[in-house]
Amino acid sequence: MNAQDLLARLQDSSPDGPLDRLASLVVEHELSQSLENLLPPALVARALRASLEGWLASDTADRELAAAIDHLQRQLTQDPRTVREAVPPELPKMLAELANRRYSPDRALVLAVLDRPPVRSLARALLLNVLIEFSRKVSAPVTENRIAKGFSGLAKFAAEQAKGSGGALGGIAGALSDEIERQVEKRARDFADSALSGLFQQLADALTDPSRASEQAEMRVALLDGVLGLPLAKLGRELSRADVPGSAAVVRKALSQWLTSRDATAELESLVTRVMEQGGKRPVREVLEKLGLLDTFRDLGRESLRRRLAPVVASEPFANWLAELMK
Repeated sequence: MNAQDLLARLQDSSPDGPLDRLASLVVEHELSQSLENLLPPALVARALRASLEGWLASDTADRELAAAIDHLQRQLTQDPRTVREAVPPELPKMLAELANRRYSPDRALVLAVLDRPPVRSLARALLLNVLIEFSRKVSAPVTENRIAKGFSGLAKFAAEQAKGSGGALGGIAGALSDEIERQVEKRARDFADSALSGLFQQLADALTDPSRASEQAEMRVALLDGVLGLPLAKLGRELSRADVPGSAAVVRKALSQWLTSRDATAELESLVTRVMEQGGKRPVREVLEKLGLLDTFRDLGRESLRRRLAPVVASEPFANWLAELMK
């Protein structure tokens, strides 16, 4: 067989042809390798670091990112659909089914997320606003209003907070009667803090009590329904308000500082190693088989490799190389 005959055979890319069988051999060889051999953690770590350094050194990365976000924003703004209409119909059904499953999170975890200083400050301000409005309504006439008489020391504290904030709250504070203001000094802060603590505790109870799992599921489904019902145009307008260049600059600064440290490569390698810890030493075939993906990846790998090899064996440099090899 001469070089031309061999070349003609290799260029046959039909299923089960010579090129297809060559692709199968390569795929089977790769499937027999372990994940650590195919993706050595040290090599992956160096590649990740080099990629990050290349992006950070690029003068066009920020502009490209901003342009991509701007393009997405324009597309969303002009799209009349809701999120539910834009995604495959099976996705909302799957998400709703998942959200409706019985699940009650850990109470300590919920409190750790909810009861944070900024959240507490916001809740305190909202609570005071409500109390100020309530005290304004019940303060006239004070002598005839038993609720106002028993208001303790809360109203004055709330009024002082409102006056300091200015705007609408300051106007509401001006409407408080002198009688209410004299009753509000002593226990306002303690009352507000204890009320907030009780509020967070009750909220955590409601979100984590297994006996209320059905209510929790209804809430998750309702939240999901709200998200899926959002118009894409509204999401596009919200996206336009994001400071993409500023956010990218913050990310680049943080990454640059981290990559200049001595331990960056070692930390990346440790991360990749932990990811591969469970199945890194097993053959890829075994890992995929346990996931039920072996046949899928084998077929896709063979098809992809055959398509990549076809233009190579059809090229003139390959023909010249083969001819020289056959001499």
